[in-house]
Amino acid sequence: MEIKLFFADVKALEDPVLYHRLYRSISASRREKVDQVRLAKGRLQSLGAGALLEASLAELGVSSPLFAEGTNGKPYLSDHKDLFFNLSHSGSKVLCALSDHEVGCDVERVLEAKIQVARRCFNPEEYKTLLRCKDPSLRADLFYQYWTLKESFLKVTGLGFQLPLNSFCIRIEEEKISLRQTVDDRSYSFRKFHSDGYKYAVCSAEQSLDRVRLTERSFYELAELLPAQPGFT
Repeated sequence: MEIKLFFADVKALEDPVLYHRLYRSISASRREKVDQVRLAKGRLQSLGAGALLEASLAELGVSSPLFAEGTNGKPYLSDHKDLFFNLSHSGSKVLCALSDHEVGCDVERVLEAKIQVARRCFNPEEYKTLLRCKDPSLRADLFYQYWTLKESFLKVTGLGFQLPLNSFCIRIEEEKISLRQTVDDRSYSFRKFHSDGYKYAVCSAEQSLDRVRLTERSFYELAELLPAQPGFT
């Protein structure tokens, strides 16, 4: 199975009819997550990420998915252990990756480069490369390339931020991305994308990403793939 990488814009969910249509259709576990978010923006992101995932699973023939949490709280499908997923959100964008191998993904809205964060968190080689970039817009672009790629690696390992960001090194040479790490002896592949002021990255263990494409989805289209859950009309 090729990795499927989808993103969507949650601004569409400001339409209350669409919001409640999707809210009625997502799993009970995702509705609980949405309800626990205090800020309206966060609820849109949580609902959007869940709807994007569950509609994408429905296209693969997985209806009524059963979610569970493993080590370090990483979610997985308890009834389809050969299918892996990962979610991310930033600003108005939500991102979903699906694969038959371990996968991690990240999206970030490009703002100013956070030099103090890079100094504290990045590998020394990455930090020095960032400092050599003098143009503010190019430095911001590079900072978020590093950040999304590094976070996608954290997520695919399942360790999350228990793995220090400065304990491994990402090297970017145009479209070629390499990794120096001591977590394990697996081979990791990366792809990065840029669209509409956002950086996207995906990382996979033991799987080539050469043919991966980033595809935008519409929540109006996705709503047609998700029937209302029992108890809703």
